[in-house]
Amino acid sequence: MEDPEQRLTYAAEDMVTSWLDSVAPETGEVRVVLRDGAHARTVTYRPEPEPRFSRPAEVAVFVTEVLTRLRQQAGGFGSNYRGREQADVRVVSHRGWKKATYGDGVIRLPERERGGAWALRGLVVLHELAHHLNTGTHGAIIDAHGAGFRQTFVQLLKDIGWVQVASMLSDAHQQSGLDSLRPVDDGMLAKVGKLLRHAEGASTEAERDAFFAKAQELATLNSIELAVARAAHTDGQRQDPTFEPVRLGHRGKPSNVRFISLMLAVAGANDLRCTIRGDNTGVTLYGFPMDIAVTKTLYVTLVLQMVADADAYIRSGAHRPVHGRTARAAFYEGWTKRIGARLRAAQRSAQVASGAVAPAQDFPTPPADASRALALVAKGVEVSGYYERMSREHGVRGSWRGATEVLDPYSEMQGRAAADRARLGAERELPAQFSEP
Repeated sequence: MEDPEQRLTYAAEDMVTSWLDSVAPETGEVRVVLRDGAHARTVTYRPEPEPRFSRPAEVAVFVTEVLTRLRQQAGGFGSNYRGREQADVRVVSHRGWKKATYGDGVIRLPERERGGAWALRGLVVLHELAHHLNTGTHGAIIDAHGAGFRQTFVQLLKDIGWVQVASMLSDAHQQSGLDSLRPVDDGMLAKVGKLLRHAEGASTEAERDAFFAKAQELATLNSIELAVARAAHTDGQRQDPTFEPVRLGHRGKPSNVRFISLMLAVAGANDLRCTIRGDNTGVTLYGFPMDIAVTKTLYVTLVLQMVADADAYIRSGAHRPVHGRTARAAFYEGWTKRIGARLRAAQRSAQVASGAVAPAQDFPTPPADASRALALVAKGVEVSGYYERMSREHGVRGSWRGATEVLDPYSEMQGRAAADRARLGAERELPAQFSEP
């Protein structure tokens, strides 16, 4: 279960493809029926012309033109893709005919002569390019076919002037039932996102830290309230623990272990358990849906900030004479340790404020609210029991050795300092389920 939203995302794009293929040549229009439960409405689209290609070499020219346009827009108005439009993309052909793929800056398309005509069209090519734009720097993956990818794809269509096709795709996502996959409180996530945007606009480090801590405290308090409701059976629609695989990096990349360490720090502060893929490309999160959603929201803002801070540090040359790769690893290690400490402090502050945890560990006293304390304990037991059961059923064994210790104290110290300044900004929220591009 690497990519849980892939099937529905593909179904939505197949829907758009069928609509595009049904455009009347005389009018350039297509009429479709959209349904919302028992209600139906007819919508007329006038989609922009979709190019068709005879061979991958023609696709390469198209991709270059799209990236050039995105770069020009970024120069005038700022990047919508964290600068990913600046990275070149190659287009190559492969012998298979069933798949079009993207990985490490390369789009691979089937040849028409081998049955690959279905892939040599604009919408399919832009799907693969959206994967490129939705990947973080240095291989940090944001999501595969989840909401982050879909938002990037829609934004890409708008940025190249395919406004009608973008509207069609958004409607198709809803028609395919993707919105119904959100078992979490979008309102709460919106509040967290608002705090993160305030953090980005903060004028001082202390103010940024205050907004950051507030975001984690809000997530913790909400988690406690849900735990109390579950214990009292008053939540109306009880949610059980679940699991979601999360792809964090591309195979063979040395930074993968650092991304995993960061995810473990965020997950630990939000009451989740984790298993790690054997090839270090991702993790599986175990816990309640809201905690998983918050963890992914926080992780994506953090990982992009961590990589950006490390890039700035390496470019400054302050790490010399230590090799850049070694310095980057040490920087990531220090950054993650400090962020983990900030997360845990914010989590405990919220638990104490709610009365679920005693104020001092050295001199424990009964919590102010025994029902909250018991609910929190019950939640932990339920998540642990679920994790152990799923581990047995899936044959999970062994333990993660973690990242190799790097002997570069100065770079690690700089990473900790940068983590103190970390601003959690307006990066998009992650979906309720997501994986690899």
